[in-house]
Amino acid sequence: MSESAPERLPDQANEAEWRRLFETWDPRIRSYLARLLPDSRDSEEITLETFALAWRTHDRFRGGKVSTWLFGLATNLARNRRRGWLRRIARLAGPVESMPEVGFDDNAHSDDLARMVREAVQSLSEELRAPLVLTAFEGLSQKETAKVLGCTVKTVEHRVAAARELLRSKLKCAA
Repeated sequence: MSESAPERLPDQANEAEWRRLFETWDPRIRSYLARLLPDSRDSEEITLETFALAWRTHDRFRGGKVSTWLFGLATNLARNRRRGWLRRIARLAGPVESMPEVGFDDNAHSDDLARMVREAVQSLSEELRAPLVLTAFEGLSQKETAKVLGCTVKTVEHRVAAARELLRSKLKCAA
């Protein structure tokens, strides 16, 4: 997918350019979050929060790719939401090591193979799932993914390789 939005943020007062930025990046941010979060309502909310945060903090953008900045905002908001879930669950049931994962809603691919792949991706830890989704599904480079996730390119490379290896073994067992 080629970017039709410019690689700069619009002025806060330019409503038409913000609308264009939203229309360009909303589907990809929404898709990314749907693969990361177990609840589609959360992915919808966080997508909107991402663009609201981008508008409020546009003066903090220091250049680079707008897409990388938006994916970074979305990732941080999703992490914050997950931490909130864990705190609420811990108050109710005691400390929890990790949240149970469920498949994401994607009615376009309802065949068994697509379901197995979705379930296998969702079963990955967030540490492995996020770099895989950003590189394989969203088309970001390893360098862009590293910037989004706040780690090194080498870390992204290792995590993507580990995620793919786990997926291969899970899908072999399921076949």
